[in-house]
Amino acid sequence: MASNDTRTMPLATEEITLGWLQNIFQNKHISSFDITRTCLDETTSKISMVLGYDDEKDNDDNQKKDARPKHILLKGGFNPAMLAAPGYKQFLIGAYTREVDFYTRFIGSQAMADKLNGGLQVPKVYWADASPEQAILAFEDLAAAGYVFGDPTNTYSIAAVHMGLDQLAALHAATWGWDVASPGSPNAWLEHNVYDATFRAVINMWDDTKAADDRAPMATIIRDNRERTLRAVEAYLTTRSPRFRCLLHGDAHSGNIYMDTFDGPSKLRFLDWQIVHIGSAFHDVAYFIIAMLPVTKRRTHELALIDYYLAALARHGGPKIFRDKDPEVMVEYRKSAITGVGWMVTPHTMQNKERVVAMVERYTAAMEDHRTIDILLGEKAT
Repeated sequence: MASNDTRTMPLATEEITLGWLQNIFQNKHISSFDITRTCLDETTSKISMVLGYDDEKDNDDNQKKDARPKHILLKGGFNPAMLAAPGYKQFLIGAYTREVDFYTRFIGSQAMADKLNGGLQVPKVYWADASPEQAILAFEDLAAAGYVFGDPTNTYSIAAVHMGLDQLAALHAATWGWDVASPGSPNAWLEHNVYDATFRAVINMWDDTKAADDRAPMATIIRDNRERTLRAVEAYLTTRSPRFRCLLHGDAHSGNIYMDTFDGPSKLRFLDWQIVHIGSAFHDVAYFIIAMLPVTKRRTHELALIDYYLAALARHGGPKIFRDKDPEVMVEYRKSAITGVGWMVTPHTMQNKERVVAMVERYTAAMEDHRTIDILLGEKAT
């Protein structure tokens, strides 16, 4: 997947050249590229393009299509102004690099491919590389291929939640018991917990965002007690149970899913693997379930969905755990609802207001339902 020369990676859209594309795809027959769409005002820049070949007529052969992709999406840091913002560059390049590492070190590992056994499906990556100044991935363009993307303003069916939980269970089962290993080991790329650093950075925006006039409504006990809520966040980050430790997606909300629209049953998969880290499996499980369903539907189906995940975990080769026989399961799940606090202080420059409002409603209700802060701080329910 990786280039032999990371120094030549473009830092802006206008720096993308035909020669660079020929180099990363190792194909001198690429004769043109047409940028069809750019999205540069989000945390990660995305550039869609169509590649042309000088022997296009030969590209109808199905065996050649994979080696000669036509519709691709470049993902990385192509907005110099965003990277120039104080304190942003290290954070953003770190996130981009983590996704490169996920695809090159994890998905690209034959040992992990054998262990996953097709249980986890992710977007196809043709090339990925990183340097201290840039990190880029060249993906199959999912939109051009007919896939549709999730939206936090929408809610989804129980069947869709099942599909997502099955994907998460495959990932978790294949990495169950993983820990941060010493440098030089296959897991050394995970030594820096990018999620904890990101979560703390977002929480530090509390005073600037929660007081804004257009912020989403949240429970008074959360909104008006900054110190108590932040103590609960820190308690969560330092008390996750090692019993459920595995590799996590880390940001498995309904805006980071994609689904096909082809014949047969639809399939749900995850994208945006930028804060992959080792943590408690119930971080992914709670964060995903709460995001996907309207509040009343989540309350009705929540326990059955947790049971579905645990059965899928065992089916994929993970441990056999039963909610009704293991009290720690629900304690860990209820604690993990705190992950939604990030949405409560997410600036509208990072996620639009409609998305933030929808997600804050769901996570606030879940934290109240599960008395999440009370549990984390060892307090009696209020």
